[in-house]
Amino acid sequence: MCGRYVMATPATDLVALFEVDEAADGLPQPNWNIPPTTTVPIVVEPRPRDDGPPVRRLEPARWGLVPAWADDVSVGSRAFNARSETAASKPMFRDGVRERRALVPADGWYEWRRLGEAKTPHYVHGDAPISFAGLYAWWKQPDGSWLLSTTILTTAATGELASIHERMPLVVAPEMRDAWLDPAEDGEAALEAVVAEAGDVAAGLTIHEVDRRVGSVREEGADLIRPVG
Repeated sequence: MCGRYVMATPATDLVALFEVDEAADGLPQPNWNIPPTTTVPIVVEPRPRDDGPPVRRLEPARWGLVPAWADDVSVGSRAFNARSETAASKPMFRDGVRERRALVPADGWYEWRRLGEAKTPHYVHGDAPISFAGLYAWWKQPDGSWLLSTTILTTAATGELASIHERMPLVVAPEMRDAWLDPAEDGEAALEAVVAEAGDVAAGLTIHEVDRRVGSVREEGADLIRPVG
């Protein structure tokens, strides 16, 4: 699963890395301990309303999907992850799979290994920022403004990650990012393709144990990702 992650790379670097055309205002500051319901940066490429080319945008979004039909924003607190195996058929996520797919940039994420009653946190990361496969939705708030929200897809853990947790976030290989974002692509086929590469992508990541302080959302700072010992 993905219940806490790190996004500390500056927005200017994300614009270059993800070939973003436009960056919105209000993007969040670097954060080394992001919990659900936090505002996070996401990359989206909406279907053009006219015959013009698609515009890739970097937008701030609430982590926890709030679909258009939701009665209350609290729905999102239970939808910060979506299982890749069932997302295409679930009312909460199927429209997103069809044409509202996002990349959720991350420097890495935290995962806890449980041994008996003890839980030990680990940090999983690459040599450069990675991107989780995400979905997004717009929800009209009571005041008439629009809330953008997102969820992170997960899949079965593989390799060394499987020894820590049975699930892992679905990381999109760099060469698959364009197809994942393209709303004209068949969503289910795009999802299957990303899942098929998940094991190879995960094999290229690094894992190390970190301090238990990451378990508190009040803890912040770059020292949280340093190896213990």
